[in-house]
Amino acid sequence: MHPTEKIVRQFHESWDLRDPERGAAVIAADCQFEDVARNERQVGPEGYRMDYERWRKAFPDGEVKVTNVIVDGNRAVVEFVNRGTHTGPLESSLGTFAPSGRRQETRYCSVMRVKDGKVVEGRDYYDAATIARQLGLVD
Repeated sequence: MHPTEKIVRQFHESWDLRDPERGAAVIAADCQFEDVARNERQVGPEGYRMDYERWRKAFPDGEVKVTNVIVDGNRAVVEFVNRGTHTGPLESSLGTFAPSGRRQETRYCSVMRVKDGKVVEGRDYYDAATIARQLGLVD
């Protein structure tokens, strides 16, 4: 396995392992990671931990399944499916949404750059409207 693929898989698979420290271990201190749909940015391992806790609180049974990894040197595109049941408050840039009890399943794409064994930048792309519809937040 290419070293870049190993790093980005560890980052994503830490969600299924319920081990945020495993994900944080491969994030550079100055990493800039952007959630495009929410127009939010997480910085470094602390930003990752905060985002992990926010999603884990909203979707305690949440899982991430990597479906494809494409590597070109120090860059990777990771396709994955995020699914879970909304049983906790979901905090976002649009406010906090009370638990709906509904399941959601959404396809994501992360574009990442790795340097010296750490993720130094990344962006998540996904359809936030699909999540909102599945949770009954919009019609």
